[in-house]
Amino acid sequence: MDPLYSAKQQSAALLSRASRHQIDAALKSPIIILSAPRSGSTLLFEYLTRLQGTSWIGGESHQVFRHFPQLRVESAAMNSASLNERHADPKCRQLFRDNMAYLLRDHQGQSFIENPELFLNRTTQFIEKTPRNALNIPFLNKVFPDARFIFLHRKPQSNIASIIEAWTLGLQTGRFMTFPKLPEWDRQGWCFLLPPGWRDLIGGSLAEIASFQWRLSNQTIVDNLRQLPRERYSIVSYEEALTTPQATLNKLIDFIGIKNSISHKNFASELSTTAITKPHHRKWEKHQSDIEPLLTTLSTTLSSIELLTTFKKSTN
Repeated sequence: MDPLYSAKQQSAALLSRASRHQIDAALKSPIIILSAPRSGSTLLFEYLTRLQGTSWIGGESHQVFRHFPQLRVESAAMNSASLNERHADPKCRQLFRDNMAYLLRDHQGQSFIENPELFLNRTTQFIEKTPRNALNIPFLNKVFPDARFIFLHRKPQSNIASIIEAWTLGLQTGRFMTFPKLPEWDRQGWCFLLPPGWRDLIGGSLAEIASFQWRLSNQTIVDNLRQLPRERYSIVSYEEALTTPQATLNKLIDFIGIKNSISHKNFASELSTTAITKPHHRKWEKHQSDIEPLLTTLSTTLSSIELLTTFKKSTN
């Protein structure tokens, strides 16, 4: 079946149960998590969407992107999987929003399409996440012009080590593989997001690929957030979420705009559904000899993250 046909069917089914006004209200000011792959975004996403007052689509948005073949990659040349405003033409924009709303459910898993009265609850805050969003901010900003963003970043050593391990598993099993047959690529597939310049990694090591994905993801996020008003984004590190979960998650809950007074101390002990092994601050040392020579290439991006964080804090 044509994927776009499925998207149109879902849109028609949605509009038979809810008005356009109700749909727009349910998708108002979505919270979009931005991060490099393996930064802890799945753990944060799954945790936040269990809180009362939130809604989500029951998983990551790649299930929606699949309905739109033109959104798979930037262009026919497959130079990247980055999307910009040009990809969000009016028809695509409306269908994309409708497909999100069709899958919408509350924090208890109740489907909006099966319980249309949930569309009347305008206080529910929609939360969205998939790692490829790091490359798609202009597109997302066009589809959701009132969107707000949470930028989650992680120290490069541990983040890159986690990407290496996921790539290793992905090449063995197909898990995490986003492009099983990427033309010109010298491995059996490509895992995670596909930034511009990926062809320069042909023949490269997994450590080089992982550091490239870390750098391009974070630098792209920083460059795009700099162009937005400061009230439209919040910044948090994976490390502070683990060491001070109560304060960190309360900050994010205030930013999201929901009311929750529960303890978040168990956050640091949880594992996400995509975890391979339990986190440990020294786990990256297994790949230390491969990662350390690459750290100098990441200094500019690290400085950019620090500058944006300082700039954001100066207005709080």
